[in-house]
Amino acid sequence: MTFYEEAREAFRSGDTNAVERLAERELERARTAGDLPGEVEALGMLARVAIRRDDIPEARRLAKEALETARRTGDRRTERTPAHILAGSARMAGDLDAARTLYGESIDLNESLGESRMVAQEQHNLGYIELHTGHEDRARELFASSLGQVLAEGYDEMLPYASLAAAVIAATDGRAARATHILAAVESELRSRGHILDPDDAQEQQALRDRLIGELGQASFDAEYRIGADVGLREAVAA
Repeated sequence: MTFYEEAREAFRSGDTNAVERLAERELERARTAGDLPGEVEALGMLARVAIRRDDIPEARRLAKEALETARRTGDRRTERTPAHILAGSARMAGDLDAARTLYGESIDLNESLGESRMVAQEQHNLGYIELHTGHEDRARELFASSLGQVLAEGYDEMLPYASLAAAVIAATDGRAARATHILAAVESELRSRGHILDPDDAQEQQALRDRLIGELGQASFDAEYRIGADVGLREAVAA
């Protein structure tokens, strides 16, 4: 695997220490070789480590350094990761106005580069910003667009995230049983992959779980959860 693939898999698996080791080694290699794109990716991974450890100021510092380095390459594609992490850091810090602006800029960048999967990812992230600032209709549009793109392109890595957003919207609509079914399918899929969600979406996952238990009661939640756990993720969101 490449550095990015290996570090990404370790991050998805929750092995933050391994990500840090890999990123520090890659950063040293890239700086010695004068490999600016490699340096950008290594700094981005270290920023993800900082987010996972809830050190948002350090994540922002590293993401800004990565963005400055990316701009020195003259290749706008290298700006994608730093732009994404800067927006995510603002979201995790609760600075939703800044996050909205940064996600919008990231969407514009990726649209200009023809990066449809990153557009879908950032639309998903922006959907949460809009939902949490009271713009529910806009959030629905963004989540629907993201999920549609994920399903159409077979973007399986993103499917648990987009499906979780569908569960959040179901809960918002008062459809607690459906939301629980989808949540169970999401978590079943993650367990089968040996993955956990990124920190920002993991917060949404826990908030949804707490909400559904509060609305249904533990016994009813458990019963509905068992139903969803036996359903495939694509089937769950299509139901």
